[in-house]
Amino acid sequence: MLDSLAERYKMLPSQVLEQASTLDLWVYDVAVSYRLHAEKKANHKPGEVPDIPQEDLLKGLEKFRESQNRS
Repeated sequence: MLDSLAERYKMLPSQVLEQASTLDLWVYDVAVSYRLHAEKKANHKPGEVPDIPQEDLLKGLEKFRESQNRS
C-alpha cells in the first residue's frame, strides 16, 4: 500500500511516511476499492451468479418466509 500510494502521488515511500496522514490512507483505500468495484461490475457477464455472502442470502430467505406467513 505504501509503495502504491507513493507511486500514485509521485513521492518516495519515505516522504509518504513523513507527510501522509490517515486521511490520505483512507482516500487511497476508497479510490482503489471503488476502482476494483467498477472493474468487477464492468466485467460482469450476463447469467453470471453474483458473489453474495451466504449470511445475506439466509437473512433474505428468512424475511421472505416471515412475509409469507403473515399473509
